[in-house]
Amino acid sequence: MSQPDLERPQLEAALVAYMTSFSRDETDHRLHRYMAEIALPVGLEAAQMRGENCRELENLQNMHRKAAAGVGIPFEHWANVAEKAFVVLFRLAFIAEKTYRVSHASALEFAAGNKEMIEKEFGSSEAYADYYGTLNSEANTQAFARANAQVHSKIAARLFASESPQGLDEVALLSLLKAFAYAFAAAHAFGELEARYSEGLQQLTLTPVV
Repeated sequence: MSQPDLERPQLEAALVAYMTSFSRDETDHRLHRYMAEIALPVGLEAAQMRGENCRELENLQNMHRKAAAGVGIPFEHWANVAEKAFVVLFRLAFIAEKTYRVSHASALEFAAGNKEMIEKEFGSSEAYADYYGTLNSEANTQAFARANAQVHSKIAARLFASESPQGLDEVALLSLLKAFAYAFAAAHAFGELEARYSEGLQQLTLTPVV
């Protein structure tokens, strides 16, 4: 078993304990500070490294800063801004490389039996496989991002709009924070995915919010 495999359960447990501490607070100011100062900067770093537009993530970060300062923000506003930001986040968190590899291999197999047609339309089997792999992985990425953004934004909006984090849905919040860790992982190194995922979890538990 590799070092990342050994670290991962402990890091996820530490993240759960970190979230549990929020539920003991009388207000949700510390949770908003955590999102603005720790979680969203991880997502923004990943977006910058991947060349994604950071505006939606920055909008959500600014809302958390306002909420941390005591500004009340209604559920509808949270849901709208969070969904747009989470589409970006889950795009970054989706491991498109796996889909591309499978699609590329499938396309090469198809091309081998339809060589004349493929070469006429695409020039070569490799060009066709690259086209098909890219197209399929992008479609899967978009579907994954939109589906997860719709679900997580509604759950998160209820939590973010609440005046108190008591009774927070730790399972849903953990799932959301794992997306930040995977976005961090994918942006830094596909070949070291598990190690970078653990590093992403460490970033999310590194600095306590007081």
